[in-house]
Amino acid sequence: MTFRNTFRTRIQSSNARATWEVKRAKRVRDALSWKGGTQENPRKYLVAILPNGLEVYFVKPGKEAKRMIPNPQDMLPVVGNLNVKLKFEDVWRYLSRISVADFDDFRIALTLIYRSAYFLDHVVRKDDRVRYEPSQEIATYIDDIDRKARGVSPIGLMGLLSFLGILGWNEDTKYHVENNEPTFSSKYNPNVGRINTLLTCIRVPYQASLFVIHCIEKANDVKTIDFSLLYTMMQQFAKSRGTCTPTHRQLVEWLSPYVERKGSANP
Repeated sequence: MTFRNTFRTRIQSSNARATWEVKRAKRVRDALSWKGGTQENPRKYLVAILPNGLEVYFVKPGKEAKRMIPNPQDMLPVVGNLNVKLKFEDVWRYLSRISVADFDDFRIALTLIYRSAYFLDHVVRKDDRVRYEPSQEIATYIDDIDRKARGVSPIGLMGLLSFLGILGWNEDTKYHVENNEPTFSSKYNPNVGRINTLLTCIRVPYQASLFVIHCIEKANDVKTIDFSLLYTMMQQFAKSRGTCTPTHRQLVEWLSPYVERKGSANP
């Protein structure tokens, strides 16, 4: 298997929706079976233990459970230290570090996020639980990227990918439950939740990194800096209330040769 084929990924069209929605539904049912504790004494639900020993887990209830209009299913996704609460800007900042170290590694990392959005590196275990378990070959590349970037984040790239995976899981549980059952065909667009959240974590660091490169290239003629590269993304955030997803065309353009429109994709 060649290096390129290891990450070769076909754009996930609506024709593949049934495949990944089954896995989304399994995860939502898993979360619904977990009982919440109290804000003072929440319950912990372990999802995985990473090779470096860090735990991947949820704490339930999350902060939205105590809002004026509470969401009792909300959970807090955590990797490692409960006191280290990652925010979106932390995730984007850590990913952008890879672009500085090696831009091709950056494309691979974003491809892995795309694959995670659609469960391409997840497995369904015998107990029917869906878990993030990339192949040994992919896991080795993840470690290599982390090493070359001199530590992507305090929890490493595998930790960051695991965090995004459970963050998307929690988003699905918040938006796609009706009568205590998962549903992806009612109030919200099926892309709301996991998919929009993870795809936003591709577009923001990619376009921000391109803007930085553009500014460096125009350093000797600052009047030619094109700020629309930044403001277009900001405008979409405002229109879509917190998400900023790329189009299929953008994904193929940005993540080539790893993401493609046609051809066989490795599961």
